[in-house]
Amino acid sequence: MTSASAVTPESVELLFDIEDEKLLTIGSVVDRLKGEFPDISVSKLRYLEEQGLIMPRRTKAGYRLYSQDDFNRLVRVLTMQRDEYLPLKVIRRELERSPAAAAPTARQGLRKADFVVPGEERTYTAEEVMQLTGADRALLDELEEYELVKGRQVSGVRCYSENDCGIIGAAAQLAVTGLRPKNLRLIKSAVDRELGLVEQVLLPALRSRRPERRREGLDQLEEIVQATTQLRQLLLTRGIRRLTAGGPGEG
Repeated sequence: MTSASAVTPESVELLFDIEDEKLLTIGSVVDRLKGEFPDISVSKLRYLEEQGLIMPRRTKAGYRLYSQDDFNRLVRVLTMQRDEYLPLKVIRRELERSPAAAAPTARQGLRKADFVVPGEERTYTAEEVMQLTGADRALLDELEEYELVKGRQVSGVRCYSENDCGIIGAAAQLAVTGLRPKNLRLIKSAVDRELGLVEQVLLPALRSRRPERRREGLDQLEEIVQATTQLRQLLLTRGIRRLTAGGPGEG
């Protein structure tokens, strides 16, 4: 049997595969993330560890080993850095607030790339979704019943898109407060009405066979989405401030 002191980075991964737990070396993690995060490096992972954002376990020989949960947490940290430009202090607070929410989340600012369905979109099985988001089977069934997500059969297995997984993660957090999918229909209805407005303005451009006209439509779509998202957030902020304006005992 291989001793801990003689373990190499390559044999560590194999050893822990045999023990039925998939643990990745730091080099393996970097290789897996390079495609989505080109600037990732071993030194950056070590820095994030120093900042307390990830905490891989160590072998007796000092090698870092990352579990699937560690990997998911790391992806979430890097995504918030890249897409939301959040400082590490804010990211740490977000992780402390909802550590289990490692599944994909909706960005605050959408980009044109988000409007086009990727050719090889990542999918998750129901079991993976529940593990990533903390949702249970009943919540998944309710979300499907109220058409907030729509799973599809892949080789006889129920699977969900990356976007669906983000929705399920948000719904799981809201379920803790008592808001169930039937309550979330109001949000879906508001989004559907907003999409109807966008369709009236941009559908001819988005369906155009002229590439330049389509690109123009996508540019306009990005502007509209950013403006309406900002408007929605400001209106919500104003309403919340009204709710919280009165102190105890004030009518």
